[in-house]
Amino acid sequence: MLDIIVARVIALLRERKYKIYAVNMSELSAGLAKTIYLHHGQLYLLLPDLAFIQSLSVYDSRNPAVATLLEAWAFGVRLRLMVHRQLLAALPLRELRRLPISLVDNQEIPVHMAVGGSISYADAILLHDCWLLTERETLITPLARDVMENRNIKLIRRE
Repeated sequence: MLDIIVARVIALLRERKYKIYAVNMSELSAGLAKTIYLHHGQLYLLLPDLAFIQSLSVYDSRNPAVATLLEAWAFGVRLRLMVHRQLLAALPLRELRRLPISLVDNQEIPVHMAVGGSISYADAILLHDCWLLTERETLITPLARDVMENRNIKLIRRE
């Protein structure tokens, strides 16, 4: 009997891992049903505004949408943000980097965040066909620049 229950829970968790629930800001602000967290492994937030992203980066639970996301993270749900391309340079890079999120732009091109003093060949070779968001003062080695050109990695320096 216990084996059947364990097998069923494992099957449910495997199914949940690949299910994605698309949500917009108004739905997120209104709150999500707990069943969404139980049946979906990832939330896909479409085109949030910069004020929300800044609130999220500082865990401002007074914002109802941020409170909903904090609750989702407590259930182990991952977050994927679709951010408009024009907002990429204004994102709070250091704060977002520590959050359990993945970013894409409004055309589904992945956005990687690099925090640190430099980007080397070892950092750049792992990426392809994406945006690389860095701090203004980040040093990029010549070999990394060559890799970025060859692998279609577009650089955005944070304002």
